[in-house]
Amino acid sequence: MMQEGDTFRHLGGGRKGLFLLLRYVFIIAAAYLLIFESSSKTFPAAQGLMIAMALASNVALSFVSEERVFAWYVEAPVLIADTLWVSWALQSTGTNGPELFLLYFFVLFLAALGESMLMVLLGSTLLSAVQIYFNTSGWRWTPAYPLRIVFFYTVALFYGHVLRQIKHERLRANRGYAWAKELEAKVAERTAQLSRLYHESLAANRLKSEIVANVSHELRTPLNSIVGYTELLLDSDSLGPDDRVMVKRIQEAAGRQTELVNGVLDLGRMESGKMPVEHQPLPLDGFVAELQRRPRGPLAKGVALDWHVPANLPVIETDPEKLATVLENLLSNAIKFTSQGAVTVTVSDLPESKQVQFQVEDTGPGIDARHLDTIFEPFRQIDGSSTRRHGGVGLGLAIVQRYTELLDGRIEVHSQLGSGSRFILTLPYRPTRSSSVPSEGLQPETS
Repeated sequence: MMQEGDTFRHLGGGRKGLFLLLRYVFIIAAAYLLIFESSSKTFPAAQGLMIAMALASNVALSFVSEERVFAWYVEAPVLIADTLWVSWALQSTGTNGPELFLLYFFVLFLAALGESMLMVLLGSTLLSAVQIYFNTSGWRWTPAYPLRIVFFYTVALFYGHVLRQIKHERLRANRGYAWAKELEAKVAERTAQLSRLYHESLAANRLKSEIVANVSHELRTPLNSIVGYTELLLDSDSLGPDDRVMVKRIQEAAGRQTELVNGVLDLGRMESGKMPVEHQPLPLDGFVAELQRRPRGPLAKGVALDWHVPANLPVIETDPEKLATVLENLLSNAIKFTSQGAVTVTVSDLPESKQVQFQVEDTGPGIDARHLDTIFEPFRQIDGSSTRRHGGVGLGLAIVQRYTELLDGRIEVHSQLGSGSRFILTLPYRPTRSSSVPSEGLQPETS
């Protein structure tokens, strides 16, 4: 007996090839039986047409993919059509009694219920013996008798094979459906876990930001007192030269600590969604002039600070305080890391795109390309060792990026190790979106 894995290359191979081969045998057996059972001298044209159509349909099925051949919407109509045309053709010969139809449909019943092909074939053998018994009156043996036996075997083989394939596909579909449902349940469970962890992390992050903001606020109060008292001392005439130098150092250290605390506070407010943005018309000519006059950290010996500012800059709509903070942080970084050469600030008007551009370029050590994606992260420093040459905790560029997002702008960095860095801030004349909060979905402070 042929196995399912046998290959019939001329019929498509595999299960499909076996299906087509068994159907050919079934059609041919039925055709021969009809020829020998026919009571007329000429074979009826209608029966011949049905046989030809059955053979043609098998040829057509050989061009269909295996998946489609065994799909229910192809296999079921084929079985029904074969059952109907064979039953009609046998009945139309006029020589078959009711016992043949009874046995024919009993074979179909065995094929439908039989779990084993061997049991189906044994049942067909028993039915063939019954068929011989019904037709042994006078023991007149005709060619139709062995053809009926062959016909029963081909019916058993063909229908048994096809129905087993249908059961196999149904079981496979059931297993696939059960696996899909199990996978869906696991995905839903994992999604719920991830959602819970996500909300827990958001809550923890908000709590962290609130704690940092509260601590920073408590630190800022005494620092403001230190700065205020040092200013009073420096304004008095009671200090000697050495005392004045020490008080000046205290004031500078307190100022640096105040800037650090303010940066932590700003970062905490942005992460907790409490950073308001106040857009207002800003004449850039006056803004840049005032920015140039601001006091800032000392330049290294021999380092120049150059400004390239054209006349008649436009009036833009933005938050002046936050724009000043962004530019001051960029300038502070450039000055801090430039030991020779120059720090250059260039302001450009881009009327075609209705934008303005600020470039801060230095001749410092530059940034390795592998660090460019991380320099805007909070508390991230390229040199994180305790013996690094430059101070700070890595908040300046993080604030630059977040403020730029709030202002509906764009910040870019171009740098090469050993060749300095260039930061480009681009802002629109008018913000195109409501940018009172960062793009992460934070909400503005309403109090």
